[in-house]
Amino acid sequence: MRDSSNTAPGPKTFFAPAGRAAPDVLHREVALCQESPLVAFLLASLQGHVAILNEQRQILAASGPLLEALEPRCGGAPTGLRPGEAFGCIHVPEGPGGCGTSHACVHCGYLLAVLAALDSEGPKEGECHLSMRRNGRWEAVEFQVTASRLQVGGHPFITAVFKDISSERRREVLERLFFHDIANILQGLHGWSECLSEGTVRAEDAARRILNISERLGQEVHSHRRLLQAEQGRLATEPTVLQGGLVLQELRTLLERHPSAGGRRVELVPTPGPASFVSDPDLLLRVLYNMALNALEASTPAQTVHLSFGWRGDRPRFAVHNPGGMPEAIQHQIFSRSFSTKAAKGRGLGTYAMKLFGENLLQGQVGFESTPEAGTTFWILLPPRLGGA
Repeated sequence: MRDSSNTAPGPKTFFAPAGRAAPDVLHREVALCQESPLVAFLLASLQGHVAILNEQRQILAASGPLLEALEPRCGGAPTGLRPGEAFGCIHVPEGPGGCGTSHACVHCGYLLAVLAALDSEGPKEGECHLSMRRNGRWEAVEFQVTASRLQVGGHPFITAVFKDISSERRREVLERLFFHDIANILQGLHGWSECLSEGTVRAEDAARRILNISERLGQEVHSHRRLLQAEQGRLATEPTVLQGGLVLQELRTLLERHPSAGGRRVELVPTPGPASFVSDPDLLLRVLYNMALNALEASTPAQTVHLSFGWRGDRPRFAVHNPGGMPEAIQHQIFSRSFSTKAAKGRGLGTYAMKLFGENLLQGQVGFESTPEAGTTFWILLPPRLGGA
């Protein structure tokens, strides 16, 4: 059972308790950890980023590797912070009491493991898909978290071990997605080649289909290569002057040739005002293409997906709308690299790529709004239009 007598009252929370240890209590807890040989041993011997937490989930002590990882953000010891605050989780501002108190925290594997460890014996494990901002860049990190109860001087603490599994998860997701997409395309290529060899279709029709499928194959390989380069920070942008209406027309043309478009209408929403702006055409189209595919796959036949271009002040804004609402549980994880609403089909990464390309490379903002009544709209807000554009 958790003792609330040493907890300062906190604001209303959407999930975990918001209260924190009173300053004098926190000071004593930190001193206990500094004087404990057991804590020193755990921090030195456990593999990964290790933190000792109090019952209010505040950091009392941290291992060398964790301090080194947090140094650029915290500028010193993270004492008193919660892990999400120390790492820079993007959901921290959404909660009235910081880390653990937002709607999104309901799905946090780290938090669920710690809460379980506080209320039961034995180690508890969880997987944390952390989205954060570092040096102005949006990043995704995956941790395997193990939380265990720890008694120090009669005080109940928690040992939390964060093992970075980002490389492993990145490789798994990319390989699954790449091989699934390539296999599907090759299957179509084989089917039409077989029809051509057997003479069951007109040669001109089969040749046209084979050409289209070959182009899709090249696009997929190019897309995955650019995604890897973007994650490694090696992808350069090539900005040029673009026209909003022309970008939407090109996007609609690409969508008309995709299998997900079958039976679904794609309409352009005309908007008044200036049309020119500066951005990287290839990367922008990739972001919008992922948004539109997501909308098509979330729509039923005969429904309409709307593509629009407009302005928010002096900033160009593209949006893609589909009629269906998105479940709240999905909304909180939609930009995670390891999360996919289409895992059974081997798909994913589309929304992650939107964020990676749209924010880190195009210097824009990517987001969405979704309700059962209004449907779902993904949008990208680009940097201000240059005066000469």
